[in-house]
Amino acid sequence: MFRRQVLRTVLAVLVATLAAAGVQLATGAPAAAVRTVYYDASRTGEFRTNFDQAAQIWNSRVSTVRLQPGTPASITIYVDDGWPRAQPTGLGSGRIWMGRTAVNQGYDRNRIAAHELGHILGLPDRRTGLCTDLMSGSSAPVSCRNANPSSAEASRVNSLFAGSLTAPATGTTYTWDGAGDVGPTVVGGRPASENYPFMVYVSGCTGTLIKANWAVTAKHCSTPSSVRVGSINRSSGGSVVSVTRAVNHPSVDVKLFQLGSSVSYAPAPIPSTSGAVGTATRIIGWGQTCARPGCGSAPAVANELDTSIVADSRCSGINGPYEICTNNTNGNSGACYGDSGGPQVRRVNGVWNLIGATSRAGNNNSTCATGPSIYVDLPSIRSWINTQVGGLPV
Repeated sequence: MFRRQVLRTVLAVLVATLAAAGVQLATGAPAAAVRTVYYDASRTGEFRTNFDQAAQIWNSRVSTVRLQPGTPASITIYVDDGWPRAQPTGLGSGRIWMGRTAVNQGYDRNRIAAHELGHILGLPDRRTGLCTDLMSGSSAPVSCRNANPSSAEASRVNSLFAGSLTAPATGTTYTWDGAGDVGPTVVGGRPASENYPFMVYVSGCTGTLIKANWAVTAKHCSTPSSVRVGSINRSSGGSVVSVTRAVNHPSVDVKLFQLGSSVSYAPAPIPSTSGAVGTATRIIGWGQTCARPGCGSAPAVANELDTSIVADSRCSGINGPYEICTNNTNGNSGACYGDSGGPQVRRVNGVWNLIGATSRAGNNNSTCATGPSIYVDLPSIRSWINTQVGGLPV
């Protein structure tokens, strides 16, 4: 008996000494209590079940926090017609908006819901473009249906709620489309943020409406029997119109399509000049969103990327007076296969003006976005276009 008492005393002293030194021993004591976080999804309309399912997904994959419907809630969820977004106010607290824009463009409801809850649980956007990463968000293809966090994402949430990682700072609003946050996957863009009425889908390429019955694309693109005009979705919306004639420019990579009938969508005006080096521009197209040839199919919804005009010296083989050297944003984003002929636009008095049509890579590399891209400078051939179409809109 005495020996057992001595052993207990020695063991207690040893545990206390090690604990003071920062070493913890497994003693069979119960684990720390799981933190319960209540959410209120009563304002989400038709998406209520999606958030309940997303909460259950998180509950099945993490052990230090449990999401539970109820009030008073530290997470309040709404629905509107914008982009989905999350606004954390602390670890496990904040506001979420289930925006219908992403759903209307084909993104999976449960993936969106689980992704936005991930922000409230302390995870930032990681726009890897991988479907296996829940926090890659809209940088993954629209076809992605994965609503489960990766093991690394679940582990980070566990560590945050266990207190072994510092909780992230608040004050950031995370938006599904990544506006203001260029993703690593046009490559490196985001789904179109507005329904550009001048977009023209040319089978395998992209084009732009420049007059009610005329469109422009790249000469190296094939001439289809019809095109879709006025929609950012290449398979729905807008109007499908026949192509009756194609006119190639004699020297630069430009082709004009005459349409079989006029459309009511607003064409993109072509200004007198494209702009100086440093001019902010935007490129839009249905090109693949991964960089290597044949690595993926064209997205259903056109992607956009904010970029800029750079010095001609940055592009190899450029025809300076008639072409634009366009920056590969962040060194890893730019035009790719399928963007050919698509618009490069810039804001003029609040209106998107068409300054370029996608032609080719500016570094002779078959892997996209490894260097600047070359666009045909449409203002430089505006008089030729004006003659061919019988007068451009004023």
